[in-house]
Amino acid sequence: MLQVNLLPWRRVQGRKRLRFWLNVTMLFPGLLLAGSWICAAFLAQHQTLLLQHVAALKLASQALSLQQRRVDAASAKVKEQMAQRLISQQKAQRSRDYLQLLTLLAENMPEDLRLSELTEHQNHLTLKGEGRFYHDILAFGETLAASELLGDVSLADVRQQSGLALSFTLKMQLRQPPDVLSADKQEARP
Repeated sequence: MLQVNLLPWRRVQGRKRLRFWLNVTMLFPGLLLAGSWICAAFLAQHQTLLLQHVAALKLASQALSLQQRRVDAASAKVKEQMAQRLISQQKAQRSRDYLQLLTLLAENMPEDLRLSELTEHQNHLTLKGEGRFYHDILAFGETLAASELLGDVSLADVRQQSGLALSFTLKMQLRQPPDVLSADKQEARP
């Protein structure tokens, strides 16, 4: 019978198994260590990217707040200019009303009437003057009452002066100027 010495072969097989398990045992911690380094590098890169995004968001926030302040300042200027425009338009309307009033007085005043004083206080006008005939004073008051410019025209006082002259006082209200800003808004709506 043939005898074979299996000890060297077993020794070689044992060394191979030992190397295999040693490699497997060393490979696992090596892979774990390499994976940890890769994860740490990935997390560091992710944190860097997040910090860059936070910095970019801060800059954008500062730019937006600066732009918001500019918009607020511009809005305040627009409101101020709109208020000034409204005031100037009301003054212009008031000037046109006074011009219409003077034109109305000049066109409709009888020849025998003379105006001596025209005063205004909070849209209430007072006309003082002199005339020769009472019916001329009444007709003048009725003519003024018929105009669109004046309202609540009343003859407040008539007195006999020396001679044939009558002094009179007419009180009336000047129309309210329309709100120019609301008229502009109504025109813009349709």
